[in-house]
Amino acid sequence: MQQPTPIHWGHVPFVRFLLALLAGIGTAYALPPHQSVYGVAWAVLGAASAAFLGVVWITRLRVYRYYGILGFLVLLALYALGWALTWQSHPEIDRSHFSHHEAEVLIGHVADEPVARGSRLRFPVAITKAYGETGFTAVSGQLMLTVDYGNDNQPLSIDYGDELIVPADYREVPPPYNPGEMDYRRYLANHNLWHQSYLSSSEVQQVAEGRGNPVLAYALDLRQRMVTKFSRYISDNDALAVASTLVLGYRADLSEELLAAFSTTGTIHILSVSGMHVLIVYWLLSKLLWWMDRGLYLRVAKFMVSLLAMWGYALLTGFSPSVLRASLMISFVMAAASFGQQNRIYNSIAASAFFLLLFNPKFIADIGFQLSYLAVLGIVFLLPYLQAAFPVRNRMAKPVFDYMGMSVAAQAGAGPLAAYHFHQFPLYFLPANLLIVLPASGIMYLGFALLILPGGRFASWIGELLEKLIVATNEVLGAIERLPMASVRGIWMTWWEELSVYTLLLAIPLAFATRGKGWVYGALGCVTLLVCSSFLSVLQRVGEQQVVLFNVRRNMAIGLIGDREAWLYSDLSSMDDRTVGYAVLPALEANVPAGAIRFVPQDSSYQGRGVYIRGGVVQFGGVRLMVYDGTTSYRGRLAVDILLLRNNPRLSIEALRETVSCKQLVLDGSNTDATIDRLKEEADAAGIPVYVLKNNLAFVWQDRVR
Repeated sequence: MQQPTPIHWGHVPFVRFLLALLAGIGTAYALPPHQSVYGVAWAVLGAASAAFLGVVWITRLRVYRYYGILGFLVLLALYALGWALTWQSHPEIDRSHFSHHEAEVLIGHVADEPVARGSRLRFPVAITKAYGETGFTAVSGQLMLTVDYGNDNQPLSIDYGDELIVPADYREVPPPYNPGEMDYRRYLANHNLWHQSYLSSSEVQQVAEGRGNPVLAYALDLRQRMVTKFSRYISDNDALAVASTLVLGYRADLSEELLAAFSTTGTIHILSVSGMHVLIVYWLLSKLLWWMDRGLYLRVAKFMVSLLAMWGYALLTGFSPSVLRASLMISFVMAAASFGQQNRIYNSIAASAFFLLLFNPKFIADIGFQLSYLAVLGIVFLLPYLQAAFPVRNRMAKPVFDYMGMSVAAQAGAGPLAAYHFHQFPLYFLPANLLIVLPASGIMYLGFALLILPGGRFASWIGELLEKLIVATNEVLGAIERLPMASVRGIWMTWWEELSVYTLLLAIPLAFATRGKGWVYGALGCVTLLVCSSFLSVLQRVGEQQVVLFNVRRNMAIGLIGDREAWLYSDLSSMDDRTVGYAVLPALEANVPAGAIRFVPQDSSYQGRGVYIRGGVVQFGGVRLMVYDGTTSYRGRLAVDILLLRNNPRLSIEALRETVSCKQLVLDGSNTDATIDRLKEEADAAGIPVYVLKNNLAFVWQDRVR
């Protein structure tokens, strides 16, 4: 295999800048925000900048031995800047944040396009004023607002930029309460949202329009008009959703089933407007403007036109991180090609990431941002090795094999991180991507044509052809999704296992290319570490049993987890319930395969291997649990390990102990605060341990079968 192309630090200056900025951002995430430390970060930035200017003034850049000092000062300034910018909007740092002010109402404008889910609208509000006893006060910060319009026939007409008056009835976003549950608080914090509010439509008053960014408002309005044009020519709802998502980045109408099909087949990236879509726009413009390649001035004009068109498309799709990354990177490539400069791909990638993080340091925590960059790095790094290892000289077969190599390289770059976050890996990603690439390109071309053409018979033909192509594509993906073992689920890795996987992916091609023993030993070490970790994890679960009482607010969900099977005893509707999906299934699938999970509805009887459920009493191995609401009477005296009290039982603990004795009392969210306080006081007096599940972590009882 060929030797890797050497990379000189002098050729990739933005890699150094990016690493310094990332170090500062990482430090900000690792430490809790504090005012005094924030001041120190800005002081370091100011001192480094002043020292840099001083050295430049004194030396006039004529003394080469000071270049290292200048470089260090630049990196130090970027480190401090990344740290300060990451903390800048945090309520602990921003003293003008609305949460620091006593207020009766808040005034702000809708900061993003509202998303409708059933009878609810959800959107962030940029708060600008707070009204209290002292009158109006200028404030800052964002509030995540959910508005329930209940039984109203017409949903609220709220758009981006609308100014609203809402009650100052908000609370901090709670942490995840259940094992493996998505950390929604961290997700919102990465979007500068730390508080949320749930209001009815009657509590929200719309007072003005057009308070947002006028450019973004125009883009969102234009995109909505284009979605409306799609709807006139595409009657199938799923086809309309795919066309709107693939061409315009409008994902509001995508169904859960459609998302699952793309996710399971490893083609979800098709629905994220990213590099492929921007490349198609760039390719179309290049072909249309081919006649402008003849002279310098024409090339400059072509560059400006292409740049404006590409960034206009990025604006139209909402400036997602993946589009920003692709647009910035292609801008550097276009500039290099237009002005005859050599393009260095790693420097272009680092430059695009650097400017994006300088604009918003919290992009680094966006999963889409991470996956898009890892996919690109996987292609840039691994594809040359794959092409060298499997050379194809046939002109007809080469494009197919090149795309296969690109898919494998992109999946190698982004797949491990996707498995880490989403706990699944698509096994048929390669055939699925091969089958989807041409239809996806065709959908893009037909979609652009439909948007450009005026209404008429030809537009109707294009719309009909577009709909049939999307329906056929969805059927192909559905067939792949239904194949056995289409997706491996229940993948759980620690951060160091994830790091070992990426080290292995780096070491294997370098070991073949350089024949270096160090890379070989590194790859073998990673394999050994991963195998030992997997073996110890399996060994640890042998004979272990867990009973998990999940925090699902007023509902009940009890997980019974063995070493090979699991059961869910719940009053929720089924395993397909949304609450089960985000709060319960992650913990169950972390221990057993999805197919080995049984659902047992509340008030039903069930008997299985090591499990017996009847009348609210659950016997699981050596653990006995009872669910009691005070309405059922029992004969004799029943001894249980865990007693779950629900729905505000009126019995006192003393009266309850005449029929039921327990080692652990649990009170869930179906009880009022007054009932919880009463029962907790009575249980403490009786010497019974109490765990309050309401607004608390899930209760876990572990036992080992001997």
